[in-house]
Amino acid sequence: MPVDRDLKQAYKTLYDDHDALGALKLCDVILKENPGNLMGTIYKASCLEKLYYGSSDWHNDQTLENAKHLLSDALNVARGRGDRSKIGLVYFRLFVHYFNNKQYEEADEYMKNCKEYDYKDDTLPMWELQLDKKLKKLAKKSPKETRAERIEKPQKETVTQLVNEEKTPINEPKFRTDWYQSATEVVISLFTAHLPRSGNDVNIEVSPNDPKRLEVVYQIPETGSEFQYTVILAHEVNSKEIQVKVFIKKIEITLKKLENKQWKTLELQDSFVDSVSTSAPNTAEASNTLNYPSSSRKQIDWSKIDLDDGAEEAASADAFFQNLYADADSDTKRAMMKSFIESNGTALNTNWEDVSKKKVETSPPEGMEVKSWQ
Repeated sequence: MPVDRDLKQAYKTLYDDHDALGALKLCDVILKENPGNLMGTIYKASCLEKLYYGSSDWHNDQTLENAKHLLSDALNVARGRGDRSKIGLVYFRLFVHYFNNKQYEEADEYMKNCKEYDYKDDTLPMWELQLDKKLKKLAKKSPKETRAERIEKPQKETVTQLVNEEKTPINEPKFRTDWYQSATEVVISLFTAHLPRSGNDVNIEVSPNDPKRLEVVYQIPETGSEFQYTVILAHEVNSKEIQVKVFIKKIEITLKKLENKQWKTLELQDSFVDSVSTSAPNTAEASNTLNYPSSSRKQIDWSKIDLDDGAEEAASADAFFQNLYADADSDTKRAMMKSFIESNGTALNTNWEDVSKKKVETSPPEGMEVKSWQ
């Protein structure tokens, strides 16, 4: 059908070509010829949001208000069809709209609504983690409720379903990140149950205006939704030198550093991050510990790890890696142990093909220097 082809083109223009203005024009044509088209309305709202956050000409209250009205219209269309999955999708987009606008209490309401409609998305757990963190921070700043008005929770819609339809339990999607670095590059691995078919299906963008902001987006055909991963990196990277590879269980992204220095962490501390952390760091204990770069998301007190020479050194290192990466394969463990020992505890590399060919040089954190004790 022509409208389906037009919708695919609008999606490609928006997410593949990163041309929000061009996609907006396509959506206007779609909605003119097909008034009330649900996906066209949602795409147009996404175009306006991207223009609001990415263009000074569109960064005004009216742009954001128009995007919100479009999502409200889309919700009415989905309700009229009685389509639970589409109602959940619009609630999710409303959640993202309010979250990005830092209206976390409103975002929380829409998150509850989208889950109530059994919306399935691989990114939900990481969104919930970030929302929970924002709400806790908000509660610390404002222990007493001072809001003049509360968001009204939409009434529960009655949706016609098949009599024999059974609810299938939703398994929590698995998602984790991993990273390592060399002197000139940072490699990020995204492990998820829903992978794209190839690297060509993945949209990866480093904002030219903010070389620390990394955004990864691709469509998930099984759910009709999108995988989204956004992170504010600890340091700037080259927006034009990005490589992506899709493996059996992960997506691997290689970024070129703008400055050839050792990163202590992947993410900028206390930044806006859309990713999930399988083990939250204990910031209360981190201030007095010695932390080195690691592909783990845990904060490790390296001063408490005592590695002796020879066999005891290898045994201690292996125990440490097994605790950190219990589900890693043997090549990954060998790569980590070899890189850790040869670099004197200053680097971790999970790529055995790379590590096996050469010695891993000592790469101390910024502000420190290597000294020989011979």
